[in-house]
Amino acid sequence: MKVFILVGLQMSGKSSHGHRLREEEGIPMVETGHAVYYELKRQKLHVNHENTTKVIQSLLSQDPIAFARTILDYEKDKYENSETLILNGVKSPAEIKYSRKRFGKDNVSVLGFHSCQKTRFNRVNNPDRFAVSGKFLEKTQEDQDLAKWENFISRDVREIGLGIGSALATANEIVITEDENWPFYSFDISYDHFRNFILSGIKT
Repeated sequence: MKVFILVGLQMSGKSSHGHRLREEEGIPMVETGHAVYYELKRQKLHVNHENTTKVIQSLLSQDPIAFARTILDYEKDKYENSETLILNGVKSPAEIKYSRKRFGKDNVSVLGFHSCQKTRFNRVNNPDRFAVSGKFLEKTQEDQDLAKWENFISRDVREIGLGIGSALATANEIVITEDENWPFYSFDISYDHFRNFILSGIKT
């Protein structure tokens, strides 16, 4: 199985690109962030920035690969009969290492996503974000919190602390999704770049 790991800070375009490719090519995608929602439900916690942070820190303090391992096990039925998988939302080198051990080192590629902080923050209130990011009510509740600048910054800091910068540094390719400042990449341009990387990777 070919596995493509998508790494990037919040609102950098990972889900939007992955879901479009899933719709066009039928390539399954699982999202590590959904593991948090399952855990919030299990603990019967209200979805807000404070509880989400608490659950993430608790999970990772026990197991640095908790998100990747949990979601790959929980949603195995989505991809077990497929020859290709998109694993979206990996945040640390430990999760990349685990994925390579699970699927084979030569079968895993890392694709980074990047756009500036202001651009990413302005995407929180995109009207299609809930449809793109998944059918979780928790996603809508989380985005309401992220619409506050201080919470958005806090989450960036949290993800950087988890090692997302080091994970990005291992990327085989970077997709620029900056749509407000130079170099003015539109979604169609960045999507073509993303799609070509995935499809060419499947063939090799």
